[in-house]
Amino acid sequence: MLDLHAPVEPGKSAAGFEIGQLQSSIEPLLKDVRRVDYSPGFDLNAALSENRGALVLRNYGGTSDGDTIYIGSDVIRLCFSSDGRLGCIYVFGSFLGADKGLSYLGSYNGVSLGQPLSLLTGREEFEFDSGDEMYYRVSADGQYVAGLAVVALEADVSEHASTPVVGYSVHDWAIFKTRA
Repeated sequence: MLDLHAPVEPGKSAAGFEIGQLQSSIEPLLKDVRRVDYSPGFDLNAALSENRGALVLRNYGGTSDGDTIYIGSDVIRLCFSSDGRLGCIYVFGSFLGADKGLSYLGSYNGVSLGQPLSLLTGREEFEFDSGDEMYYRVSADGQYVAGLAVVALEADVSEHASTPVVGYSVHDWAIFKTRA
């Protein structure tokens, strides 16, 4: 299941997980699982810095309306809908967290984490969304292209050669609109 070398496929998969996959099919394969109910005052950053397996966070309401599973110190983040379907997969490099040796090593269009954003923006049109703090692909007519976002600092196009890709978000936002 978990494959840190699997490529990013917009709207479909990343890190060996597939959009639409049921949480019940994923959890039995995870190791060192800790389940936590979110409550006000819960220190997610502290929990993630100590996480060496999988942290299942229930009732968070952050990026989804179902559970969120964090693998390692947020190297892989799986966000589920209220009916237990995987709607978003985030992948990050170990340079963001305390993980030693656990890092997403796959790529999108041959561009791995840590490489310059310009390797993507030179091939496709991207637009930064300051609300989500991610870059989204944009079609020729200016519409967002569903399924992929690139996590990187906001930068002028002239600075993209020195702006590293920090993560990817593979998603199908429609999954979160469907209620159980």
